Amino acid sequence: MPVFRGRVPFGDLFILVMVLAVLFSGCTTHAPVTSPVPEVTPSLTPPGTGYAGGSPGTPPCTSSRTLIVNTTPAPTVTPDPGFETKGSLNKMYYYIAGGTPGYIPFKVYTGVNDYILSFGDIYTGDDYNAIIGNEVQQKYISPMVENIRNAAKNPDDEARIAISLVQHIKYDANALNEIQVNTSKTGQKYIGRYPYTILDQNWGGICGEKSFLLALLLKDLGYGVALYEFDDIHHVAIGIKAPAQYAYQGTGYALIESTAPEIPTFDDYSFVGTDATLSSTSPSRTVVVSDGRSFTTIGTEYSDAQLERSIYQELGKVSAAAMAVNEDVEQLDQLRATAEYWRTQAQNDYARGDMASYQNDLSMFNQALAAYENCYNQVYQPAYITWSNLKDEYQKNFAPKQKALEDKYGMTTGFGVGL
Repeated sequence: MPVFRGRVPFGDLFILVMVLAVLFSGCTTHAPVTSPVPEVTPSLTPPGTGYAGGSPGTPPCTSSRTLIVNTTPAPTVTPDPGFETKGSLNKMYYYIAGGTPGYIPFKVYTGVNDYILSFGDIYTGDDYNAIIGNEVQQKYISPMVENIRNAAKNPDDEARIAISLVQHIKYDANALNEIQVNTSKTGQKYIGRYPYTILDQNWGGICGEKSFLLALLLKDLGYGVALYEFDDIHHVAIGIKAPAQYAYQGTGYALIESTAPEIPTFDDYSFVGTDATLSSTSPSRTVVVSDGRSFTTIGTEYSDAQLERSIYQELGKVSAAAMAVNEDVEQLDQLRATAEYWRTQAQNDYARGDMASYQNDLSMFNQALAAYENCYNQVYQPAYITWSNLKDEYQKNFAPKQKALEDKYGMTTGFGVGL
């Protein structure tokens, strides 16, 4: 499961790091170039750049999107009646709904987790519904479901709290090792540990693990739920039943990213190590978990996702302009190095009294200096002004909107596993 490529705070995006100065002395003088140049930051998610636009050139997944239900038999384990006698721990799980943060209390039991661990890990050939519907797991996660219901101000806030809670469980990068080395089920891809284990242990979870946990919570809250598998990018995400206009690629379910805080229905993002965006990739498999109620008010999130898309489009323009400026700076550095070379040659010629060579090298220096000045005035300066104007426009009109969305959905705060 690839690591979610998070957004870059705006304050870190435009770092003015380069001051150009040309110190040509001797035969002629040149005023120093002091205009700062922005560092290029990888674009976040505009189509064709960054995360959900990943790198250009990656073909979209074209595999089937048929809704199916996994029917592989689940393992059977005899329950241990002493689930609650082996110790417990009270935790608090962070969420933010509509910009208002809160915590959901939850008690985990060592005995329950020991029992759940006896089932082993989850693989792509397993019965997903049996895993999510494990009776012991469901029984002991049900208090969290009830606490979510009690915290919600309205029915659909139940979904918002559950989504945010799981998104804010930290990403367990160490578990990525399992994907590379775990070969205990030949021909099947490793997904991760059971949902209860993610809540019990303090390591966090990867995309498949967090998606199974969110699917369980949303199912028990009464929603229609599906799991999206993306084989090409080794990713798992959630679908929640929603009105058709908000559904992901005609599946009847709206896309929910569980890996990190992201606005429901937003699909212009990608992952570290991959090029494809979810907007350009089709799920290789959609597994229906439950046929419950619809997230009818998800239009609020959809509108915010559209706003985020427009913000990223503007951010992409700024990033492209910054890249153009940095390319011009590289060209200026090369021209300056050439001028410096001929200046040194002319100085050495003059010191030796070789006036014929001196005149030739001085001419070459003046030509190189003219080429530098032309590039600076005709190429670099216009590009820098374009970048500066785009950056100022973004700071004025789009950065505040981005900050508002980040605050509303907790995109940069509240990460943890349970206190």
